[in-house]
Amino acid sequence: MGEGSKFKLTGSKILAAILILAGLGVLGYYGGEKLLVAYHQYQLRKAFEDSFYDIPSSTDTYRRVVITEWSPMRLIIPKIDVDLMVLSGDVFDRNLLDKGPVHYGNYYENLYSPLPSTEPGNVAIAAHRGAKWMFFFRLDELEEGDQMIIEMAGYRFIYEVEWQKIIEPDDWSVIAPTDYPALTLTTCEPKTGVSTHRLIVRGKLVEVLNIADSDAVNTVTYG
Repeated sequence: MGEGSKFKLTGSKILAAILILAGLGVLGYYGGEKLLVAYHQYQLRKAFEDSFYDIPSSTDTYRRVVITEWSPMRLIIPKIDVDLMVLSGDVFDRNLLDKGPVHYGNYYENLYSPLPSTEPGNVAIAAHRGAKWMFFFRLDELEEGDQMIIEMAGYRFIYEVEWQKIIEPDDWSVIAPTDYPALTLTTCEPKTGVSTHRLIVRGKLVEVLNIADSDAVNTVTYG
């Protein structure tokens, strides 16, 4: 898979851990739930790996990358050790949110979060942050310039953090369309106790790579 191995998939390690823990009999209620989440993530990773059979060749000279259909999506945030598969569905479905980050899609008052693209648009993803489900637990550590990466449909979309802020839970302006390719991550605030607000991290697209060999197919610069 070439340069794609830079962020090495660990599905087999996850599965091995599940089997070991099961053998040790430590599947308490919450532990069992978390292992089921790990296994669900493992299955999504396998689907992600299988999707690489359709990766475009390095001889293609794309200057515009637009993904129109859902395929397995991977979110990587190196600074805070996030490497998770993103789910598609109802972002308000708690059962879905318990399995991993969720792409907003059609979510609120007919607003729509697009898929990754070199075109203007705001890709929005939500995830839990509390003690039980810690997908975005360290999101508050991100600073301007830190990388957030989405891998999908054979491409690696690299975003750089622009800002983070805390907002009221009913403030949807951060999910609205943007006039440049953006990535917005949302989670609960504070990370412990009762969630009263939301933490938002916004990034801008800076580069798109072909995962097969990491040749840059589009270097995006704005403003």
